[in-house]
Amino acid sequence: MSQSVPAQTFSDAATGTPAGTPIVNTAALRYDLGGTTGSTTSNTVSIIVAERLDVALVRDGQGAIVVTPRPLAIPFTLTNRDNGNESFVLAASVSPGAVALQALVIDAGGDGVYDPAKDSAPVDGRTPPLSPGQSIKLLAIVVAPAGTAAANATLTVTARSTTGSGQTGSAYAGMGDGGGDAVVGRTGAIATVAVPLGTALAGPALFKSQSVRAADGSQNAVRDAVITYTLEARFSDAVTGARIVDPIPDGTVFVPGSLMLDGAALTDGADGDAGRFEAPGAQAGATPRGGIAVALGQVAAASVHTVQFKTKIQ
Repeated sequence: MSQSVPAQTFSDAATGTPAGTPIVNTAALRYDLGGTTGSTTSNTVSIIVAERLDVALVRDGQGAIVVTPRPLAIPFTLTNRDNGNESFVLAASVSPGAVALQALVIDAGGDGVYDPAKDSAPVDGRTPPLSPGQSIKLLAIVVAPAGTAAANATLTVTARSTTGSGQTGSAYAGMGDGGGDAVVGRTGAIATVAVPLGTALAGPALFKSQSVRAADGSQNAVRDAVITYTLEARFSDAVTGARIVDPIPDGTVFVPGSLMLDGAALTDGADGDAGRFEAPGAQAGATPRGGIAVALGQVAAASVHTVQFKTKIQ
């Protein structure tokens, strides 16, 4: 069974010389010998442009999502950052199991609205081939079974190049377009998006998500890669004395100056603003790496506050 690319797809930025393009060159030598002008040519050399394997996956929207017993569609955009034609293996999961993942489908209408008659799961879990720079829309359909208690969960969606993925520069000989090689680009040919979910807003709720950025621009969790943690606190009722604390995970160190509240930078020290980096042992339950603390104080009903900080993998 074949699957066509939805008509609503669009092209991203230019991706350079197409993969599989032969680059052919022959040089000429001209000379004078005994009063006669002559010429000769070199042998011809050629090379096939390698296919660069790169992908981008982004969620269309931001913030935590409240899931109810009515199916909810969460939209994503998948872009082939490759310079060749490439399909992508898709995977999605929800953990823990308070929320059920019904399906991950290609949004045929490109409008973010789930239509079971038109929006179908990718055949064999793979997208159809996308041309260089081409994008398609995806929908993750989630639902909270009736009677589910208030709980938090995380939806994780991953797209990986069908040809291969791995460290930047890894090569797959002869597997690119036109018989050339395929080479893993800066993204590692894999992209992952985590979406915080909740099943209710009965009382305050705290959602946590993370993203990784390595020095080579990929999302690989390697040494010196930076993890950005985002904490979103939602309040249905007014509260007082609200305070967010988060220990720095083992295997990482806090990135100084990275603490933020609602998009505004906070200082690391115990001073006049709401945040601080607390040294090891300064907060209850802290790891040997210490932790961050942000005092929200008195919070109005129907409020949302976002805390963000970074750590570096050692």
